[in-house]
Amino acid sequence: MTEAQFDEYISFSHRPAETSVWRNAHWTKSIQSWVGVCLLIGWLLLPFGLSAQAAPQGGRIFGTITDVAGNPMPAVTLWLLPDSMACLSGEEGQFEFGGLQAGDYQLFISLSGFEPETLSVHLSRNDQLELRARLLTNERLLAEVEIVDEHAKQEDLLATEHLNANDLARNVQGNFAQSLGKLPGLDAINTGMGIAKPVIRGLSFNRVVVNDRGIKQQGQQWGADHGLEIDAFSVSRVEVVKGPASLQYGSDGLGGVINLMPAPIPEQNSISGQVIALGKSNNQHLGGAAQFNLNRNDLWLSLRYTRQDFGDYRVPADTFVYQGFVLPLFDGYLKNSAGEEENREVEVGLRRDWGVTRLTYSHYRLVSGLFSGAVGVPRSYALQPDGNHRDVDLPSQAVDHYKVLFNQTLLLGNGHLNLNLGYQHNKRREFGFPEFHNQPEIDFGNTLAIGLDLKTLSGNLHYEHRLSPRWKNTYGVSLEHQQNVRSGWEFLLPDFQTWRGGSFVISHFEPENSSWRFSGGLRADVGTNQSDFFQRYVWNSNGRITDSLSVPATDDLFVNWSGSLGGRYTLRKDQAWLKFHLGKSFRVPYPSETVSNGVHHGTFRHEQGNPDLRSEHGYQLDLGLDWVTPRLEAHLATYFNYFNNFIYLGPSGKLSTLPEAGQIFRYQQHDALYSGFELDYRWRISENWSLYQAAEYVWNLNLDTYLSLPFTPQPSLLSELNYTWEPASPRWTEVYATLTHRYVLANGPNRVDRNERTTPAYQLFDASVGTTLQWDDFRVEISLQGQNLLNTPYLNHLSRYRLINIPEQGRNLVLLIKVPFGHRFR
Repeated sequence: MTEAQFDEYISFSHRPAETSVWRNAHWTKSIQSWVGVCLLIGWLLLPFGLSAQAAPQGGRIFGTITDVAGNPMPAVTLWLLPDSMACLSGEEGQFEFGGLQAGDYQLFISLSGFEPETLSVHLSRNDQLELRARLLTNERLLAEVEIVDEHAKQEDLLATEHLNANDLARNVQGNFAQSLGKLPGLDAINTGMGIAKPVIRGLSFNRVVVNDRGIKQQGQQWGADHGLEIDAFSVSRVEVVKGPASLQYGSDGLGGVINLMPAPIPEQNSISGQVIALGKSNNQHLGGAAQFNLNRNDLWLSLRYTRQDFGDYRVPADTFVYQGFVLPLFDGYLKNSAGEEENREVEVGLRRDWGVTRLTYSHYRLVSGLFSGAVGVPRSYALQPDGNHRDVDLPSQAVDHYKVLFNQTLLLGNGHLNLNLGYQHNKRREFGFPEFHNQPEIDFGNTLAIGLDLKTLSGNLHYEHRLSPRWKNTYGVSLEHQQNVRSGWEFLLPDFQTWRGGSFVISHFEPENSSWRFSGGLRADVGTNQSDFFQRYVWNSNGRITDSLSVPATDDLFVNWSGSLGGRYTLRKDQAWLKFHLGKSFRVPYPSETVSNGVHHGTFRHEQGNPDLRSEHGYQLDLGLDWVTPRLEAHLATYFNYFNNFIYLGPSGKLSTLPEAGQIFRYQQHDALYSGFELDYRWRISENWSLYQAAEYVWNLNLDTYLSLPFTPQPSLLSELNYTWEPASPRWTEVYATLTHRYVLANGPNRVDRNERTTPAYQLFDASVGTTLQWDDFRVEISLQGQNLLNTPYLNHLSRYRLINIPEQGRNLVLLIKVPFGHRFR
């Protein structure tokens, strides 16, 4: 295609406004009985005036979709945000979205085998906007689609990555956090294959926010062996913001944000869904998911269910070394690393001229064994096989995460308002063998070592107001309350509760006839930590008290502020942009850092909190360069961060009095520097071939010890060679193949903290193939991945099992089959 054709492949034209009257939907009695009670809760939260308003006349976006030759393209998927409206183009390529209020919209156009497109449009009141879009043949199937949040944010000037459900399906790992690991700047701290938490630019735990449909995911994310309670099959769209995000998300957004966006609204008057089957060879993993959607006159119901069962996984080693002892791994299996994962989700929603209402309930459950050498000193007799690679023995953990979310979007003239409310209940139980030091008389029937019961009630309100076509402000407030109750014969944390509240304003401005775009804002926050006094005695084998574990009562108040200023300069129209971002962010200490005192599963250490910790502050500079042409797309991001009172867990040099607890690690505060970069590009070599490469590097320094901070990710270089092919057969709509090589550099003596082990370099080879088969209206999507094809033994510096020299998972074949279905009715 010529450059002129590329410039002309999308055109717009305005037509005089026409009268458009919303037709009230006729609700059937059966649907009313399904969702009446749920929607009643949502309506109670709406302003009285809005609920009684007659539907106003609205604007309209309509048009046609064609290929480069001008032929109409039916069955093209179109999404419109912020309303999450969706439709399919008709037989002549036509589409229409009606009843729209004035404002800014993002239109996403997607069809397998063609390049997805993202269009930004501004609609005036009662405007009738016609779009004619031409889709280009896709040289790189399932390309990344830009996902835009449903309100303005200062983070759009930071380095940002976007994924959809198909991207996640192409990189199925042990869990959702590990599936993000191919993105530059992202890693995962993992404990085996079923437990992991995300790392952004070397920062994790309470420095990374996972935002699920507008509400912070709140579990026990501070624990080294605590995973992220997210079902990967339930995620349809992901936005990853790399860099300081405290301005919009408050405390914990200091390192970055992972936004899980709401699924597109099902097409009007339709039944749709999909069935997914998943199998993995290494740990005899069997999984499946089913989704069902029903939309009747824009009143919809969505149901999702996922279940996955996995056995003990294998590593390319027969032995491992711990404290100089050589211990066996029979047939390469990590005994007691099996488990099961289950998720249920129900969503009801309503779309009208005034906005969109959603109410979602989900229950995520994970039961996972911990490798027998993960707690205490590994012993040879505990590693002996029991003849069953799918059972869960002690030690183990069970997590139940219940979540209710309410999301309301209201269109209000020159602006729109988002209300997000959430209730979460996280029940975590860790099981182990009772030990004499916890009680004078051992109850061998009581295996509950630690119970953590966390309840979180949170809400936020954002109002975006467009002052002019080039200037808009966003105002927001948020409030969150947490209460945690402990149980079990081990002690780690006392009962505690926290409060967090804040307000912010963000402004976007584009000077007229200028290549610049600016964004900035301010935020004020207040937070409290309250915990109870607790003391537990330590007994010896003779039933005598030898010591005690205690923590003081606390009632701390924290007041913080954050701010940012950023800009984007267009170097070349629609091709090259330079971005900068200056930010001041913060993080409030969590009770786990101030009042913990005990041994935690999988950490191999005795952790002690520090009640004197102060708020952590970051001063951060981000620079970026984006370059996009029809054949080459490249992104460079670099950052420099100075942290005042950086909180981390460090060795104390003292041994714990608890049996097999090892050294005491205490939470400390020092000033620190963080710097690094990410560079990635995709080169479309030809119609069928493309090359993708990504490099990442993180450097840090403790300004008190002049050593690196612990758990710094290893530098890496990822290379992917992609081949796509459009077969002549009508049964095959697409075929792709990918060969991946990842080289990970060593973390040598200059990249580890005191008493932290170095990690050698390694390289991995992966490959994947996939196709889509079509029989009339029946479609099957099949993909096969080969991970660690050479069965390479390697150590991941961020793995908890790295501490006992256990290598990562060996060769693994992953088969994924997806069968979507759908039917439209009147």
